[in-house]
Amino acid sequence: MISGSIRRVRVALPGACGELVQGMYQERPCLVSCPIDRMVEIEVTVSPGSGRVAVPVSMPKTQQAVRRALKCFNRQDMDVEIRRNQALPEAKGYASSTADILAALFGTAKALKEAISAEKAIKLAISVEPTDSLAWEGLALLAYRDGNFMMPLNDPPPLNVLVLDWGGTVDTLAFNRAKSNNVQPKLSPVHKEAFALLLEGMAERDPDLIGQAASLSAEAHQRILSKPQLDGVMKLAKDAAAPGVCVAHSGSLIGVLLRTGEAEETKKIIDYIVSRLPGKPEYNLYAVVGGGPRYIQEEIKCPLP
Repeated sequence: MISGSIRRVRVALPGACGELVQGMYQERPCLVSCPIDRMVEIEVTVSPGSGRVAVPVSMPKTQQAVRRALKCFNRQDMDVEIRRNQALPEAKGYASSTADILAALFGTAKALKEAISAEKAIKLAISVEPTDSLAWEGLALLAYRDGNFMMPLNDPPPLNVLVLDWGGTVDTLAFNRAKSNNVQPKLSPVHKEAFALLLEGMAERDPDLIGQAASLSAEAHQRILSKPQLDGVMKLAKDAAAPGVCVAHSGSLIGVLLRTGEAEETKKIIDYIVSRLPGKPEYNLYAVVGGGPRYIQEEIKCPLP
């Protein structure tokens, strides 16, 4: 940090279409998020001060995480201002809260010229709430409640996801406190198979194995948070020879995983699926991407007297 200066950083971080797999892995509640190229963008400004963290009123969890970061860095001689230039829809499964928190943590560290690893960012985020595995440049398998198991994975193979939204929201914190605690252990054998398929699919860069893993996890999760449209979506995905279906395990979204290819062929598949779905959901096509921060701009705004 240049003494007496104001430094501003803009950072983007992917949201998610729920999870490729979520459930019990080695007797721990774990997940592998499905990051997509729909981003949150956070602007962080740091300046000399007394550790004040200013955020929009709708971002108290981000404020809490950044305060803990300042304490961790021993940089409570600085004030931090957070602005959200681009938001993700909330309470649907886009991982909006995780994306906000991680983007703010990475941006704050960058502005302060402090080192922060994906693991450190995740630990800070989990100290506030259960967290999606979006901090790493590729995919990652994460014990999302306590961070006591982290397995970074490679970048995903080329995949798109057709995100379907029939509306509705889910209170993620309430969900994590309630039914999933009791039911997940009973589904452990299915989860074991789904995680094994996913890890094999990632190792072989095989979209079909990844799709099988996601579909298995999505079907099992109907016992925890039922989505009435899922059976119909899975049948249409199978008819269209799509690799599989993923869901937001604590949200309302359903995603159809699609191979990347010619735009015209992809459009045909989307038209086939969407035209046969009940209820006219909102839909969008995104690329499945690796997680981690994308730094857009870094500048010294102005020197202070």
